[in-house]
Amino acid sequence: MPDPRVFQSVVGKQGGWWNIWVPEIDQVTATRKSRKISGYTRSLIALVLDIPETSFRVEREVVSGVELERRFTAVVLESNAAGGN
Repeated sequence: MPDPRVFQSVVGKQGGWWNIWVPEIDQVTATRKSRKISGYTRSLIALVLDIPETSFRVEREVVSGVELERRFTAVVLESNAAGGN
């Protein structure tokens, strides 16, 4: 049996919210409670890709809210420069 797919998530807290970004699917979600980060991340990936929540793993990188915003903005700007929406 092959190893499950692994998704990277970047998590940062800003203004009372934990912002969660999954670059592989270019999606963001948020929660006020840190204990819900894992569930929200898994639900987001499963919903966007239409796959079972048990079919993949998630690795989390916790950064500052400012760093998360910087990384996300850089990807958006790069995508726009390349002709993406």
